[in-house]
Amino acid sequence: MSLFSKLLVVVLAVTLVGGIVLVGLMAYATINPPSPSPPRIEFTSVEVGNIVTVSVTTRGERVTRAELWAGDQMLAREVNPNPALSNPWAVAWQWQPPAPGVYPLAARAYDEADRYGASSLFSVVIPPQEKLLFSSNRDGGHTLYEIETDTRATGVWQPALSQNRQPAVAPNKRVAFVSNENNAWHLVARALENPALEILTPNLNTVQRPAFSLDGKQLAFEVTDSQGATNLVLSDADGKHQRPLTDTDAYDGQASFNPSGDHLAFTARQGNVSDIYTIALDSGQMTRLTADTAQDAQPAWSPDGERIAFVSNRSGIAQIWVMRADGSSPMQLTNIPAGAEQPKWSPDGKWLAFVAYTGVGEGNDRRELYLLYAPASAVNEDQRGIIRLTQNDKDDTEPAWMYP
Repeated sequence: MSLFSKLLVVVLAVTLVGGIVLVGLMAYATINPPSPSPPRIEFTSVEVGNIVTVSVTTRGERVTRAELWAGDQMLAREVNPNPALSNPWAVAWQWQPPAPGVYPLAARAYDEADRYGASSLFSVVIPPQEKLLFSSNRDGGHTLYEIETDTRATGVWQPALSQNRQPAVAPNKRVAFVSNENNAWHLVARALENPALEILTPNLNTVQRPAFSLDGKQLAFEVTDSQGATNLVLSDADGKHQRPLTDTDAYDGQASFNPSGDHLAFTARQGNVSDIYTIALDSGQMTRLTADTAQDAQPAWSPDGERIAFVSNRSGIAQIWVMRADGSSPMQLTNIPAGAEQPKWSPDGKWLAFVAYTGVGEGNDRRELYLLYAPASAVNEDQRGIIRLTQNDKDDTEPAWMYP
């Protein structure tokens, strides 16, 4: 046999074998077709209000249903009326959140074989239906305003001839704030629904930062003397029976009562270092809660007495932190590039109102109001959420919760 004949035989043999293999593969593919990919989900839009509307688009063969989930709870389901023809398939859910809070949403789409694709969408933050008092210079000098936390509707609450600032609200709906008249800062009070004013400290000219006890019977505030030293003073709710709580030559201030009203958390500053202390009102015994090289200030005692929110720059810039009431287990809650401050707990202890430097003004005119959902059960970042309440080029600051 010639060389050519031998090569021809080899070629024919290889071709025959290849044909047999190809036929086999085709037969296998006919009997065992490749599994289709599970459906895919693409986020389209969301509208958040009393009713949350979420729109997605599913892509895949014979998608039969789509579901909206929050954690391990299914919130809504939509069934595809024509799986054979609907690719892509546009889906929209409407869901009414049962309560204020943070809901991490995810979507699933299923095909006829019950294969599904899932997509984590985002967290929806549902604000409480409450009100805040705050101070702003949006109409000139600082005036007290109120704002609805769900609708952001805002209005003047207490006009000022000069300046009204730093509101504190007691559960009996009595409000104390500082008012500047003729270059003197007095402590003034009125009811939430009654504009009649009462001067509580006619004997003092340098009062700042009032704080009510939870029962509304005690007031703590700061007084600065002629040498520039600031100390804490305790009085009845009407400003009577004033007595000094601290005696420093530097700064003791920013008081916050514990729920039982027998201790205060406060900021003590010596030189360039600020730390947080507590003081027993009966004995004057002080306990230091923070002791590091950072600046720790502006404590806010939670309504259940278990936690204290505060401001610290230990991560590089001032942010909102929280710790146990004994100073242990500090945890950072915010990470806002320009900084955050002034935390104030809601009456139910689930939300913090605070101020962040995110506005378009200059200096303090960058301060804006925010809400942070941070209940004790929120142990990780996914369970917390932030809502921005104001956005302008003015100073929105010093929030205080109004009791319903």
